[in-house]
Amino acid sequence: MENELKTVPTFMPRAPHRAARQSQLSAIAGWRKQVAALIVTVVLPCAGAAENPPVERWIHPTLTHPTLQLPGVFDQQTVVTLGDGRLMTIDPKGNATLTSTDGGRTWSEPRVIRAESSPVVPKRGPLIRTRAGTLIFLFQDMAGLDLRWDEVQGDWRSGFRSDLWVMSSRDDGKTWSEPKRPFNGIYGTITGSVQTRQGQIVIPIQIALKEPGRWGTYAFVSADEGQTWSRSNLIDLGGKGHHDGAIESAITDLSDGRLLMLIRTSLDRFWEAYSDDQGLNWRELRRSQLDATSAPGNLRRLASGRLVLVWNRMSKEGQPAPTKSAPSASYAYGARSQRGELSLSYSDDDAKTWAPPVVIARQSKGSISYPFVFESAPGEIWVWTRYGSSPPVYMKLKEADLERLGRRRLPATP
Repeated sequence: MENELKTVPTFMPRAPHRAARQSQLSAIAGWRKQVAALIVTVVLPCAGAAENPPVERWIHPTLTHPTLQLPGVFDQQTVVTLGDGRLMTIDPKGNATLTSTDGGRTWSEPRVIRAESSPVVPKRGPLIRTRAGTLIFLFQDMAGLDLRWDEVQGDWRSGFRSDLWVMSSRDDGKTWSEPKRPFNGIYGTITGSVQTRQGQIVIPIQIALKEPGRWGTYAFVSADEGQTWSRSNLIDLGGKGHHDGAIESAITDLSDGRLLMLIRTSLDRFWEAYSDDQGLNWRELRRSQLDATSAPGNLRRLASGRLVLVWNRMSKEGQPAPTKSAPSASYAYGARSQRGELSLSYSDDDAKTWAPPVVIARQSKGSISYPFVFESAPGEIWVWTRYGSSPPVYMKLKEADLERLGRRRLPATP
């Protein structure tokens, strides 16, 4: 981790007196101790220590640890704030909610959503809370997951299903509606949602496309607190492979009423799509100015109106782009997969320009990816990721500290 220590400002002006020089050396030593304290060594599950050395993880000194400590293991776990200030999440085992009264330090016993004998039993999935207080819970019922892909045909097998189901609650999870299945199909991971100023709930959801097999993206839109749903036009960027295409999108509203979607691709950057009718149609589609690896970002509009984005860039800081992977069932044309660094940027002008990305976490191996951004209180930002075999990462920073991370802007995409 020598590279991190090189970022410490160890140069000081020449001291005219011994006492001043000693004071400077003490200050330098203090800085080094502060940064060293942020380099955390964790041991991933391994068969033998000799073959799997410990992983070093570094967290930016500006960020601290929040109270949040999510229960269990679920790499796409969301958190909402209830009307009385409690936090709520879905039990990683599925079919139950958990609440916290102490900022996520501890969690209640699971509250079952539906009897296990019910025809449809909810699995785990994302949870949304509307401004009116309605909870919307989305989950998938997957069948034949181990047989989903035909290696020879390079396409989805007919026996694979992952229907999307929706439930809602108007009393903070005491009771729930019957599960509804808005549209049949093979749907994938949900990594973002937004409620527009007019009240519509808009959720980008990827769908499996065939000939060749790949992913496309729809937006599901509800104007009645999740009771009924409409589906937008399809966003299809081509590709071939069971992880290729238009996939795992982040979404936010803009001050002019439009919606912005940042779409994960294998094309070395996010693609951006815009809707001017509350998510029902996405007529503007182009590559964004934000380089990105083949992993999703998380985009959040803060109470102040500022946009914050956390994601994995195409390359590690100061290094050339990694080599594309060889053709595979995941990506027939290869893809880059830099998931060892997590970066943050923000925009004060509705994503027209972005502050220079700043690395907020890195580790020597494994993945720090699939981040979530949560404003626990106005101006207080929590970031977490619990993806894969790496231990969870929980980080906190104040919105007031964002400007300390960088002031210049990225140029517009040519």
